[in-house]
Amino acid sequence: MTPDQCWVIAHRGHSTAATENSVPALEHAIAAGADAVECDVRLSADGVAVVSHDADLNRLAGSELAVATLSADELEAHARTAGASLPRLSSLMHAARGRVPLVLDVKLRDPMVIEHIAQAVDETGVDPTSLVLGLREAALIPICQDRLPDAGHLALHGEQHPLGTFLDAGVKLVRLWEAKFDPTTVSALRARGCRIWVTTGGPGTGRAVGDTTPEALATMLSAGVDGVLVNDPQLGRTAVDRV
Repeated sequence: MTPDQCWVIAHRGHSTAATENSVPALEHAIAAGADAVECDVRLSADGVAVVSHDADLNRLAGSELAVATLSADELEAHARTAGASLPRLSSLMHAARGRVPLVLDVKLRDPMVIEHIAQAVDETGVDPTSLVLGLREAALIPICQDRLPDAGHLALHGEQHPLGTFLDAGVKLVRLWEAKFDPTTVSALRARGCRIWVTTGGPGTGRAVGDTTPEALATMLSAGVDGVLVNDPQLGRTAVDRV
């Protein structure tokens, strides 16, 4: 991959080929040529960084139990019984180390989550430069800079924490939703020195988050985006290599 080439980021791993946010999904993403693998990070009741998109086990395991109320071992057991996966972050780090960067969608705004991510880094020996921390609150940036100074930062801004707060804090990597993406927005962010990643699908597109089409990818790539988050990294790889 050349420095100016668009990254193909496997959304929750190769989630069309294996269970989302699992080690097999990461392995499939690497095999498909993904430039990075995205996963979702929460904390278990015993303070372990775990990989789960949802705050509860309803979708994955048919249980209303909250992720934050169970230990890491209990979460793994519940998921395994349901044929799903809810691993520790350290498991994905072990699998990714030296092979592919990880993009961590940090679901929590609690500063302690950064400490537990850092503990997983210390435990696994992952190079922090191979991590990008997706943050929902700019107030976490100084904490990240103190504990993981070599990791990258991605602005996952929203109504409560607008993009300007991240730009003012020096973040230069911005995530846009596909429905919010347009060439004018890209140009404005470029003028601020930003790089732009787009999460495909989602609200306003008629597709599930991460689902895309060759035509949609072609539109994004023609606008010069720097990364696309896709459920099928093989589809993304084909589109990028074609360009």
